[in-house]
Amino acid sequence: MAKTKIPITLLCGYLGAGKTTLLNRVLTNQKGYKVAVIVNDIGEVNVDERIISKEAKIEDASSIVPLTNGCICCTKKSDMVNQIEDLMKTGKFDYIMIEASGVCEPMPIAQAIEQIECGKLDNVVGVVDAARLVEEFDEGKSLLKKDIDEEDIESLLIQQIEFCSTLIVNKRDLVTDEQMKKVRAVINKIQPVVKVIETTRCEVPVEDIIGTDRFDFETVYSSAGWVKALEEHEHEEDDDDHDEHDEHHEHHEHEDHDHEHHEHHEHHHHEHKHEGESEDEYGIGSFVYYRRRPFNREKLDNYASRWPRNIIRSKGVVWFSDDEDMAVVLETSGRQIQAGYSGNWLASCPPEEQKRVLAQEPSMQKDWDEKVGDRMIKLVIIGQHLDRSKLEAELDKCLD
Repeated sequence: MAKTKIPITLLCGYLGAGKTTLLNRVLTNQKGYKVAVIVNDIGEVNVDERIISKEAKIEDASSIVPLTNGCICCTKKSDMVNQIEDLMKTGKFDYIMIEASGVCEPMPIAQAIEQIECGKLDNVVGVVDAARLVEEFDEGKSLLKKDIDEEDIESLLIQQIEFCSTLIVNKRDLVTDEQMKKVRAVINKIQPVVKVIETTRCEVPVEDIIGTDRFDFETVYSSAGWVKALEEHEHEEDDDDHDEHDEHHEHHEHEDHDHEHHEHHEHHHHEHKHEGESEDEYGIGSFVYYRRRPFNREKLDNYASRWPRNIIRSKGVVWFSDDEDMAVVLETSGRQIQAGYSGNWLASCPPEEQKRVLAQEPSMQKDWDEKVGDRMIKLVIIGQHLDRSKLEAELDKCLD
């Protein structure tokens, strides 16, 4: 008989959003669960651990495990896994909650938890500050103190919204109804299918946080706004095979499902083909930049230094002229720009392999280009008041 897996809820959110308040509410009303808590703080002293112990009136000190001096999405990830396994071995707990540091990215943590044999990630809860979202995405004001890098925080906020199964929009009382509509518009563009709960002081039913069975890695990953934008194009492509741009394929060597290399999703992209991109009433929209020419790496690097601030999120697969065999995943959150290797283009493989793969995947055959094969740039761009023509012209200047 298979051993029952212990469910785990992961709480993520930037500093001050309300994670600890939410955690204390759950711990004081556990709905019959025996909950253990792992609290991560990047400093030497775990302030949240002390607050939780006091506010939730925790008497059993072993139920709270502090992880300090590092972040559980990177340097403390193995420590977190070890602590989870140790808590499970005690037999004292039937639920685990993890409060991540405010600077943690949720995806790497989720990947690590999914590798734990006796654990099951039940819910990834993002907690965001409604007032800060209004400032960041509407008024463009700084969210940060002078000694914090704004670009990193913009990136974190977006990733914490993008990769969660439940999103708590806290401090609802600090924004107007009209501002809240703008917040929801931004959220809908970044992560259109997440369960959103608006709260004041994180007053939320416990059953929306623990025991939800809401998290599924592939579902959460593939429901991000940039993925949805590409999927919409796929349907448009089926309806219209004649367009100003030749369309493309799906790269064969990226179909593995190793979450440690989650970029395998990037090569199932399909772009929007129409020019009239829709925007909501707040001017938040998206389009797909698609070209069958490579970027010049130096030119793109130069442009990255002045990346438009009204681009909230962009992600896709690109091709560089100085390495024509390599497919690269490019992504930006706010003004933070990252790129990583995601396999080789099919066009770089031997002719026999090309022939075999093209025979197996007719869609690739249809979109195969005689000169460049499956090489291309396909980048989803999400932002506010986007000037598509201007952005495309600027990106075109970065091509070789």
